Amino acid sequence: MPVISSFTIKNFKGIEKIQIELSDRVKCPVMTLIGLNESGKTTILEALSHFVSGDKAVASLFEGIHTKSTGAGLIPVNKKAAFTSTIEISARVTLDNNDLKKARSLARDHKKEIDEEALKQEFVVLKSFAFEDSVLKKSTNIWTVKIATKAKGNSKAKQLPDSDPLWKELVTQMSSDLPQINYFPTFLVDMPNKIYLREYEKEPSVNRYYRHVFQDILDSLGEGISLEKHVCNRIDNFKESENNPSWFSILYGSPIKPQIDSVFQKISNAVTKEVLGSWQRVFQRPISAKSIIVEWNIDIEKGNLPYAAFYVSDGESRYAISERSLGFRWFFSFLLFTAFKQSHERKTIFIFDEPAANLHAKAQAELLTSFERIASDGNLVVYSTHSHHMIEPKWLSGAYIVENTALDYDAGDSFGLSSKPTNIKITKYRDFVSQYPSRSSYFQPVIEKLEYVNPSLIGAAPFVIVEGISDYFALRLAELVSRFKYDFSLIPGSGAGSSAPLVSLLMGRGEKFLIVLDDDKAGRKEQKRYTEEWFLNESEVFTLAFIDKKFEGLQLEGLISSSIIEKVSRKHGGDNPSKKQIGWYLAEACADAKIREELKSEDFTDLLYILDFIQNKIN
Repeated sequence: MPVISSFTIKNFKGIEKIQIELSDRVKCPVMTLIGLNESGKTTILEALSHFVSGDKAVASLFEGIHTKSTGAGLIPVNKKAAFTSTIEISARVTLDNNDLKKARSLARDHKKEIDEEALKQEFVVLKSFAFEDSVLKKSTNIWTVKIATKAKGNSKAKQLPDSDPLWKELVTQMSSDLPQINYFPTFLVDMPNKIYLREYEKEPSVNRYYRHVFQDILDSLGEGISLEKHVCNRIDNFKESENNPSWFSILYGSPIKPQIDSVFQKISNAVTKEVLGSWQRVFQRPISAKSIIVEWNIDIEKGNLPYAAFYVSDGESRYAISERSLGFRWFFSFLLFTAFKQSHERKTIFIFDEPAANLHAKAQAELLTSFERIASDGNLVVYSTHSHHMIEPKWLSGAYIVENTALDYDAGDSFGLSSKPTNIKITKYRDFVSQYPSRSSYFQPVIEKLEYVNPSLIGAAPFVIVEGISDYFALRLAELVSRFKYDFSLIPGSGAGSSAPLVSLLMGRGEKFLIVLDDDKAGRKEQKRYTEEWFLNESEVFTLAFIDKKFEGLQLEGLISSSIIEKVSRKHGGDNPSKKQIGWYLAEACADAKIREELKSEDFTDLLYILDFIQNKIN
């Protein structure tokens, strides 16, 4: 499937131009946008929802091409008087081997051979909104992909114009495979009491959204059932055939009603299975609700519009969703959204704006667990937050700080009344913390999550975590004896698999760090675990064998020279000093310059080789 490496947003509301990287997120399946109020987090998410593969039902909740509005709400506020330019949401895309296979097949149908080298090149997919004097003139999807073919037996490839039938078929195929963007704005929790099943004059965008949800549920069944054909048209046809003012009461005794009832029974069954089933999996505990019921009716006072409503039943009583608590309504809407928006044919990018912001801490923690489940199988979750309960330290490698440079939150006296034009910027979390450590208000949620107080003795970044205290003293002693100051600080762990708190701490601070492990069974196992659980890449956590094949199967303490071992033996007596005795000697030598005077750099050849490798790697 096509892979999106980055998004670029230009001229969207308060965004002049920002770029969101996905390719360097180190396999992190969740991206966190951290920012204060009015920082612009929602604006970024809204912009992504307007991309080529955005869900039209959600994009229609805002001004733009999918709604009947003028699109004026997309224009930067300070340019609304006479905006003549384009608003652009673009993505850099590459195709995988499966995409190339599909392209070959389509080309063969046209008796042509595809130029795969041209198709392997990265290209841009652009959604453009063109305005003239603040009036939306047109919306365009632009694909810069280079598609070239050659006739069988001909070695020279010729680039196809976008008017070529094969070009159109290939782009249509790519578009259908492009990861779909599904955005969940928080206000969707306010579900209408009546969800009208047809578009009507001044239809609220939330009704339009839930009307599409009903159709999504029916589509998931794969039975070709549609609201328009199997509900609305049946009602219209019955009304016309009866031609009777009392048609409404007659309908409820006709054969048509059971047919329509059957449609909504299918919706009820699907929602009960998917939503309540997901609820059990996420919260790992029973729920009092036994079933979800969807009932339909006709609103005579609204021009005979058919509508439907959700109810929850505990087996004895039933309640409208709107009568339940905010927490129940939030998670019901959330699970309804995620259950029927995932596709087996394409990957999904789920976007959530301040999810569960008004719920208690436990609910927010449970939501993070559900994000991890949703993001499995290649999906991506992007969410915004300013709550420390919604910070997961192991996802900080994929986090961004969002700020509105027109506001100075640290000044404390602007109250958002700045007259400067809104200018939304994003910075990778690690970069922001290292570049602006004094601007802690912007990453306060992370500080609160880690309950972290900056120690004075930890050293200066970058950091190198080693397995244990003996490894630390061995490398530290090698550094002291060499009299060369390496540009990193060593941190001892407490075992191969026990450095998670250190990793959490350093990621929370946005520090650059490496983890160096022994190349034994435990070290290799933990190296894999750190990469998978903390989304670190293999150049950030590795065993000694990664440094050089000659260290394969070895532990770092095994690289201590025989001359050092002899010195330890003479001090403590015996031919085979214990691990503790070696550790004591290394620690004493680090602390005592007189002991170090007896040592030479030649005693630490392998250890200095490792230090040199780390120096080159980390800088």
